[in-house]
Parts: sequence; structure tokens; C-alpha cells
Amino acid sequence: MLQATAFAEPHIETSRLVLRPASSDDIDALVEEISDIAVAGMLARVPCPYRRRDAEAFLDSVAACGGRDLPLTIALDDRLIGGIGLSDIRRDCEFGYWLGQAHWGRGYATEAGRAFLAYAFDTYDTDAIKSGVFFDNPASLKVQGKLGFEQTGTSMRHSLARGRTVEHIDTVLTRARFESLQP
Repeated sequence: MLQATAFAEPHIETSRLVLRPASSDDIDALVEEISDIAVAGMLARVPCPYRRRDAEAFLDSVAACGGRDLPLTIALDDRLIGGIGLSDIRRDCEFGYWLGQAHWGRGYATEAGRAFLAYAFDTYDTDAIKSGVFFDNPASLKVQGKLGFEQTGTSMRHSLARGRTVEHIDTVLTRARFESLQP
């Protein structure tokens, strides 16, 4: 059952962005921003086209996750422009993010990532956060490098939008490395 309220508590502000829980008010922007194959194709678990029912199912899954995941929206001027989060917090602690194509190249992913990772390391008892990118996403790999992630190898991951398995560059960020990079 879709709820009209926010599903999680964190509210993180940067100089330009707000990282906040998703709500049903975000559905139209979510569908618009993530439905682009250039965006969805770089994510493992997002179909393309992404429809309203997909957004509703996502919000329902957030409400039912029981604290295993921490998905937040990236909002600019109170409008969703992307997403950021951790999945499987209690075990693998995997970091992910995306931005709508109109918002690429402006430093938003790095800005949101720094603030989110600081929150994650302050909040969760983890010494490392995993992540990665598909091999054909050098811009996202560059963002991860700026955040302090280091490459650990490669694997194969299924991309729902592409409908096939794709080479994935695996990365990790340790708490010690993240803290050493902070001013």
C-alpha cells in the first residue's frame, strides 16, 4: 500500500542539495529523471522504461525494507533530481547513486556522495562500504575516485534496463580512507 508520507528519517543538507526520504510527491519527478536509458542503463535494478507503477513499487519496498536499506532522494530546490543510498546495511553495505541526465557534470554526485558517506560512517558500524560502476560509466568511476573509493577488481552484474549481464568495476571505501580525505 503506497503511503503519502516520507519513509525514512535522515535529512542531510549540503550547500546546494537536500538528501531526504522519498515520498509519493516525488513520483512524477522520479519517473521523469530515471526513465532515460542513459540513466537506467547504468543501474543494475532499474527497468527501462521506468513507469509510474515502478516508482510506486519502489516506494512501497522502501516502506517495507525494515532498515536493511537507506534510500534517499537528491533534491535541488525541493525537486527530486536523483537518488543515493545504501543497500544491505547489515551485511555488505553497498553504496549507489544516480542523477537525471540534465543534472550531470555539475558536481552534484560528488557533493551528495560526500555528505551521504559522512552520515553513513557516522551512523553505521561499518569499516568499509562497497560500490562500483558498469565498465562503460567512466564519469561515475571518476566521482567514486573523488570520494575515495578504490578499485578492487571486476565482476559481472545483470542490468535490468539493458536486459543482460554487464562487466562491473568493483570498488570499496574504507572508513580510514574516507576520514583521511576529510578536511
